[in-house]
Amino acid sequence: GNAAFNNSTFAQHKYSSTKTMSPSISRRRAVAISLVALCGALAIFQSTSLHKQQSPLSSHTTDENVLESSTSPRRRLSEARPNGGCKLTWPVKPAPGTPITYAASYPGCGARMTWNLVEALTGLETGDDWNNNGRGSEVVTVKTHYPQSNGILPDFDDRIHRAFIVIRNPLESIPSFFNHIYEMRNHLPVHSERAPVEEWVKWRNAYVDIEIAEYKKFVFYWMDRYTPENRHL
Repeated sequence: GNAAFNNSTFAQHKYSSTKTMSPSISRRRAVAISLVALCGALAIFQSTSLHKQQSPLSSHTTDENVLESSTSPRRRLSEARPNGGCKLTWPVKPAPGTPITYAASYPGCGARMTWNLVEALTGLETGDDWNNNGRGSEVVTVKTHYPQSNGILPDFDDRIHRAFIVIRNPLESIPSFFNHIYEMRNHLPVHSERAPVEEWVKWRNAYVDIEIAEYKKFVFYWMDRYTPENRHL
């Protein structure tokens, strides 16, 4: 009910604000919130194995591309230097015929971080649905928020037959999405500031229903589009 929602992390946005939402919270919306939160928890559990081989990286010192081997799908993340530093490498275009994978995420789920991790782990260039970096289809993954309103499908969509979907608890991702909106509205650098609580409360009260529906649509679309063997949460 209202009391449970207003006392949640989502309603407070991790601030000590005592303001709460004015609209009443329907049982159906509460169920929807629980559903997407459960999806996020399951995704975190299922993806734990992906982090087993991650290692900390240091400074960027060279653009030399050094692959672990000509047949390995994973490059060396770094080369240790005698003085304690390390050498990192720049990603390259995938070889012709390399399958393209969607990197799908709702805004605020870590799309930019995922983009960087894919390039670091594979040594291959990535792209996005709006082709902001001009790489087109010569990429190993395509970042997209589709079918959320900020995302589209690229014109080579028919060539992409698999996806990994990044799920983050909407109690975290929706406020994070608003921080991005606030930065854009105020011409601030991306990922530089957290929006003031009073701005968050106004936006939350006006748009939370829309964003919950968008999140649900996003999850259902990607779960339905590909068979289990061609998608990974």
